Amino acid sequence: MGKLVALVLLGVGLSLVGEMFLAFRERMNASREVEPVEPENCRLIEELENGSEDIDILPGGLAFISSGLKYPGLQNFAPDEPGKIFLMDLNEQNPRAQALEISGGFDKELFNPHGISIFIDKDHTVYLYVVNHPHMKSTVEIFKFEEQQRSLVYLKTIKHELLKSVNDIVVLGPEQFYATRDHYFTNSFLSLFEMILDLRWTYVLFYSPKEVKVVAKGFRSANGITVSADQKYFASRMFCLRSPG
Repeated sequence: MGKLVALVLLGVGLSLVGEMFLAFRERMNASREVEPVEPENCRLIEELENGSEDIDILPGGLAFISSGLKYPGLQNFAPDEPGKIFLMDLNEQNPRAQALEISGGFDKELFNPHGISIFIDKDHTVYLYVVNHPHMKSTVEIFKFEEQQRSLVYLKTIKHELLKSVNDIVVLGPEQFYATRDHYFTNSFLSLFEMILDLRWTYVLFYSPKEVKVVAKGFRSANGITVSADQKYFASRMFCLRSPG
């Protein structure tokens, strides 16, 4: 009798896992047929062969691009090379990507950039905030952009216990930003089960030197984020919410 009960429970468990896996495949559009499309006015940007993760554009047309992300479960085309920040002038007819030099004592060998966000101060100084994953941890690096030299100057690293599995940020002011956590588990194996089981344990947090708090939670995978011009609303591909501030 005990063996029969065990077999029944095993069968029910496997059935539930199978249903969850099929639902996961449907959410990921794994069975969708992709039709080939010939893009118009599209060309390959050299120097970005290792992939580009995020882009943010200055009002004048200069675009910052993060490249070379190494992330658990994702293929990397240059596993032995550190990540980089590229600059492109979108005003040019055939813009090219230029890797920005980084000064100020920053450890470039551990640079693993993810989401980025620009902040322009009242004196028109441009700051670039970059989500970084040194040793697969999550930090936020702050750089000052030197337009004449086309370079970045490292200023500061922000760490906090709530800054885990950070995907993207959007800056509101000096050292003030929203950040998304895309996975609850940092282990790649557990992260896979997290997605299959559809666990909605990720969140959006607000960071400032005076206060760090979770402002929205219950998401399947909080990913890219942006904010309205008046900073009253912040949105991702999965939600749009009123700013608690």
